[in-house]
Amino acid sequence: MRSFLLTSIAVLGLALPAIAQDAQVGKEYDLTIESEQTNQYVGAYGEAKIGSVVFDVPNAKKNEKYHVKVTTIAKNQYTGDMQASCEFQQTGGDKRSGMCNAAP
Repeated sequence: MRSFLLTSIAVLGLALPAIAQDAQVGKEYDLTIESEQTNQYVGAYGEAKIGSVVFDVPNAKKNEKYHVKVTTIAKNQYTGDMQASCEFQQTGGDKRSGMCNAAP
């Protein structure tokens, strides 16, 4: 029984850090753009995720790094994903700044 408990605690201790936490309103994060997208309504943007929350940064390219401050999180009515509105500042590169695309 003791062996089972110790094994369970060890497994949970290793697994819990791997579970990504969702972004929260008012907090700041550093993120890396994972993919580039484009659509007829908002144009080109780079997409990144923190947990299950999606960040769409206008005109961002894959592997660019950004520091973001989350202003709101809402459900995107078209994709069903939780999407963050945020203020962003590029780290390195051109030092671009602005606002993330908000959920429609």
